[in-house]
Amino acid sequence: GGVKITLDGSPQGKTAWLSQPYYQVPEGQQPSYAGYPIFTNAQADDLITRAWERGWQALAHANGDAAIDQFIHAVDAAQKAHPGKTLLPVLVHGQTLRRDQVPQIARLGIFPSLFPMHTYYWGDWHRESVLGPERAENISPIRWVLDAGMKFTSHHDAPVVFPDSMRVLDATVNRTTRSGQVLGPEQRVTP
Repeated sequence: GGVKITLDGSPQGKTAWLSQPYYQVPEGQQPSYAGYPIFTNAQADDLITRAWERGWQALAHANGDAAIDQFIHAVDAAQKAHPGKTLLPVLVHGQTLRRDQVPQIARLGIFPSLFPMHTYYWGDWHRESVLGPERAENISPIRWVLDAGMKFTSHHDAPVVFPDSMRVLDATVNRTTRSGQVLGPEQRVTP
């Protein structure tokens, strides 16, 4: 068995924990609003280290790049506390995984389970409101993890979206939004 920890919310709901502010912050928030963590760094480190001590695989819901940084730090701390113990930690969603984070997750053996169906369901919203044109291009950056020689999964996260395997494949390969635009053509992969 394993354990799942939720480190932040969702980008489409503007509750994912980002390192940079949202493109358009929610009404009533300061211009610096970048979402928020569920746990402090110390709490996340403690929870992941406790999982390691018990031999439990740790899966972390982390959409925002700040939440991904927190998971990277927690896995690194757990591995240092228990050298030689390998438990295949899993990054679940990883929507705003940055390019500089890819070598870090590779080094730590963190398995990326990404969610490119966001390109279809919320891609236009991510470009226009959540992340802005530049950051939205790299949401669920499967090409970066593939180019780093990593294996990955692409999922649907039902009931958030319908469990349609062809839609998962289409979003992973084509990255087409509901309006028909390609979001991040450089992140596309072949079937």
